[in-house]
Amino acid sequence: MRHVPSSACLWILVLAGATTAAQTTLNPDISVIPRFLIVTDDGGRLAEGKREFSQPDFQLQELEFGVQAYLNPYARADVFLSLKGPDIEAASLGLEEAFVTVLRGLPLDLNLRAGKYRVEFGKLNMVHPHAQPFVTQPLVQERFIGTEGLNDLGISASLLLPTGDVYTRFTADLLRGRSVVEAAGIEDTSGAKPLYAVSGRLSSFFSLGDFSDLETGLSWYTGIHDPYHRDRFWYWNIDFKYKYRPSAYTSLVLQGEALLNVRQAMQDRDLSPFLDASGRPDPQDLTTSGLYVYADYQFVKIFSIGSRYDWSEDPYSVENRAWALSAFFGFYPVEETICVRLQYQYTQTSTPTQSRSVNSIGLQFLFSLGPHKAHPF
Repeated sequence: MRHVPSSACLWILVLAGATTAAQTTLNPDISVIPRFLIVTDDGGRLAEGKREFSQPDFQLQELEFGVQAYLNPYARADVFLSLKGPDIEAASLGLEEAFVTVLRGLPLDLNLRAGKYRVEFGKLNMVHPHAQPFVTQPLVQERFIGTEGLNDLGISASLLLPTGDVYTRFTADLLRGRSVVEAAGIEDTSGAKPLYAVSGRLSSFFSLGDFSDLETGLSWYTGIHDPYHRDRFWYWNIDFKYKYRPSAYTSLVLQGEALLNVRQAMQDRDLSPFLDASGRPDPQDLTTSGLYVYADYQFVKIFSIGSRYDWSEDPYSVENRAWALSAFFGFYPVEETICVRLQYQYTQTSTPTQSRSVNSIGLQFLFSLGPHKAHPF
C-alpha cells in the first residue's frame, strides 16, 4: 500500500469538505408540484325540483415550489413557495414555509426549528396537501384551523424522552399567533400588542411486529382568537396512525384525530357581539369539538382506495354542525411522481334554522418535478 503524506491527507480532507459544502449550499434540491382539480356538486342548482350537478369547474388548486438542502452537517433549510388557485390569472406567489432546522450538535440532543412552518399539531397538519390520499380537507381541519392549517412564524424545540424501546418525542413551539385569527377571516386592525401562541405535542411510536406499527399523539395549542377583546382559546387534540405494510406493494393506513375547543368569546366569528335577553353583552364559555378518521389501502403498488368520515361542530356554536362521508381512489402510474385521485363526498350541514346536504365529485391531477414527491409510498 502506498503511503500518503499527512500534509496530503490534510489537503484531501479540506478539498472534500469544500466539495461537500458546495454541494449542500450551492446545489439544493428543487421541486415543483402543481395540483389541478375538476370539481362538480349539486349544492347550488335545482332542475324541476330535482338536484342537478353543476358544470364541472377546472381549477388550479396550488403550484408549490420547494427548495431544500443541508446547510452543513448539523442543519438543513426548507423553503416552499405557493401559487394558490383557483383563479390562475388572479393568483399570486406567496411564502408557504421557510425554516431552518438544527438536527444535531445542541445540548441534550435538542432539535431546533425557526422560521415559518407547519406546526406539529396533530398528525395531518404537518403533511402538505399533495401528500394526503384524499382531495378535500377534513371538516374539523377547515372549521377550526383553516384550509392552510396552523402555519405560522415561530421557534420550535424538540427532544427524545428516555422511554426505553418506545420512541417518544416532545415538541414545544412559541408562535406569532396569527393562524387561527386569519383562518376565521378576521382582519386585526386593533393595533394591540402581538397575539403570540404556544403549542406542544407529545408523540410515541410503537412497533407492533415485523409489518405493522402505531403512532399516537397528544397536542395542545393556545392563543388569542379575538384580537379586539383578547379572548383566549385552547385546542386539545389526540391522534393515531396505524400502518400495516407486509410488502413494498401493499399497505393499509388507519388514521384519525379528535379536537376539543375551549374558548371564551365576547363576539362570534362575524364579530357580532353575544347579547342576553335584555340586549346586554353576554360573554360565552364555549366548548365544541370535531373529528375525522380514514382508511387508505394501497395495492399493486400503483393503486389505492379509501374512505373517510368527518364530524365537526363550529368553533363558536354547538348548534352549527356538519358531517361528511367520502370515498377516494388513487392511481400512481409512475410511482410517486404522478398522481390521479377521484373522490366522492356527501356533506350535510345543520343550523338551528336549516339543514343542507351536498354531493360533490372531484378529480385531482398532480405531478412532481424534483425529489419532493407528490405522494409518499
